[in-house]
Amino acid sequence: MSQPHPIAEIPTGRRERRKAETRGRLLAAARALFVERGYHATRPQDIATAADLATGTFYVHFADKREAFLAFSEQASSELMERVHAAARESTDFEDRIYRSLEALLAYSDENPGILRTTFADAALITADLPRSAGLPEQLAESIAQGLRHGMGAGRLVADMDPDVIAHGIVGLVSQALRYGTEQGTPRSKLLGEVTRFVGRALAHREGNMK
Repeated sequence: MSQPHPIAEIPTGRRERRKAETRGRLLAAARALFVERGYHATRPQDIATAADLATGTFYVHFADKREAFLAFSEQASSELMERVHAAARESTDFEDRIYRSLEALLAYSDENPGILRTTFADAALITADLPRSAGLPEQLAESIAQGLRHGMGAGRLVADMDPDVIAHGIVGLVSQALRYGTEQGTPRSKLLGEVTRFVGRALAHREGNMK
């Protein structure tokens, strides 16, 4: 006797695909509007309209605008960190890790104008009351902290500092330095070199430094 055809599974699978496609359209619209207008000037109905969907559909997929922004930030963070981690795996030491990571960050920024500015500028305010944000600055800091721990363990970096605190400080320094250098038209190789040397020399273990 032949097995019954699972007709019930076909509509379910189709619904899930349509749901994912609709969410993807909303997220793409949110991404474009957040970059163009900023978080506060973007409304849920604007996102729905840009996606050519009803406003009610927005609320099927996101509780509010904040949730949509967090989804956008998570998507951008995942895209960037995949590149940063790939670059870091090719590094030979801490300074090289910083340089390669910054190269990956700037290449991503070139290909996705406005994404880093938006995620850095708005995410800190939007996620301020969350226990711990998994946004882009935090993920970059964790990647740097891993490199710090490795360098400290190998005796190449001074070991009397908290790697998590230092890593977050480096993210802030890098963010400001890259913004200033870009605004001033500083050549990219010089910009990356200056930031890398400063960070590397500040943390490099030397005779007389405490371990």
